[in-house]
Amino acid sequence: MKKAKAVCIALSMSVVILASLTVTVVAAHAATLNNDCSAGRVTFTFDDGPDANTPTVLNTLQRLGVKAVFFVVGEQLAGEPANQATLRKEAAGGNTIGNHTYDHASFTGASTGVPALTDAQILSEMHQTDAQITALGLPAPTLYRPPYGDINPHDDLLLRNAGYRIVMPWGANIVDSRDWTGISAAQIASNVTNGYTLNGFVYPGIKADSIIAMHDTADNNTNGALPAIVNYMNAHHLCATPTVRPDATGGIVPAPAPPTPDQSLNLMQNPSLEQTSAVATVNGTTTTDGKEPTCFQQAGWGDGSTTWTMTSDAHSGSLAENLTVSSWTSGDRKLIDSQRAADASCLAAVTPGKTYSLWVWYKGNFTDVGANATEAAIATYYRTGTGTSAVWNYWQSGPLMPSTGGSFWNAAYFVTAPLPANATAVTYGLELIGVGTLTTDDYFMAVNN
Repeated sequence: MKKAKAVCIALSMSVVILASLTVTVVAAHAATLNNDCSAGRVTFTFDDGPDANTPTVLNTLQRLGVKAVFFVVGEQLAGEPANQATLRKEAAGGNTIGNHTYDHASFTGASTGVPALTDAQILSEMHQTDAQITALGLPAPTLYRPPYGDINPHDDLLLRNAGYRIVMPWGANIVDSRDWTGISAAQIASNVTNGYTLNGFVYPGIKADSIIAMHDTADNNTNGALPAIVNYMNAHHLCATPTVRPDATGGIVPAPAPPTPDQSLNLMQNPSLEQTSAVATVNGTTTTDGKEPTCFQQAGWGDGSTTWTMTSDAHSGSLAENLTVSSWTSGDRKLIDSQRAADASCLAAVTPGKTYSLWVWYKGNFTDVGANATEAAIATYYRTGTGTSAVWNYWQSGPLMPSTGGSFWNAAYFVTAPLPANATAVTYGLELIGVGTLTTDDYFMAVNN
């Protein structure tokens, strides 16, 4: 009764003022989504179903001309014929089905205060839900949403290698409707269309390629908010699609690296590390084979015990660089395209104001979760001046990259900010902060138009 009353009140209102933001709430017979789509498309997503409330949401979406993505909980399907029928109806209506685990368990335990799931437990959560879905004659999902948004690069890489692609419930251009907090339909609609401010942070409303995070389960007013959102979309020339944009990480975990461009566009010299030059020690660390790749530098700072080795375990060609940190107190270690004055001819010409896409393939074996986790990320530097006046400056770091257990290659990828106006060169490397091993190969840097 409380939910029905709230929906009734919300649908009878014409204008609601919420935190100085105005949103028009229209009657239940709001216009079907129908405009020229000139401002782009957004994706509606719904979590935690199906349950007794889902058919109402599904019927409203159908009446409004909206197809969506439903992230379902396997436990809601097991032995539940009504919910199973709802899932079939979702799929038959052209909606996309995603996996939201079997019993809504947090992978990391961050939101629930319980121990993190093991790799085997995470995969079991996903596979049990897949089994419930495929038993109904539907294909296994390829999209997943981690409950509570609790995820780290390690778990995401595990699931990516198992064939799943993440769709976060919050983050960059992902609009959390906050319908899970029990707010009114009018407030939900305002959050989605106008955005909101929370704890001093501004969360924008929908725009092209936005993902809207909502819930189709009982005890929320999501259904009552949908007509107002659709009316806003018609007025602002936004359409809906059940196809999720390629990068739906929210910036929380690394997006899968795109393919590298044609090799002719690579600004790196000796990118596959096939050419080597003799060195004995670098920064007090030992190179056991007495070599490092030409145009590269075995670099780092801080305290720790480090060994560098050229290895035949390569991503391509016959050589790659292995870094082993056996003890660590501070700082980082990384193979970086050389910043030495003697190697200045190795550096590509760069253009201030341009952004740069960076790739490096790696095998990593280190502890990447927990309080004492080792971190790996692309670190970038830019040079000001030239010759004897050259100064190298730390620039940016990319997202943390997960361990691969040393068993397979993964591509680290990062797109920089626009290069500062006084920059004369760029270098980068995959830094290791902590104990572990890291093998790198096939560096690629491209300027973006």
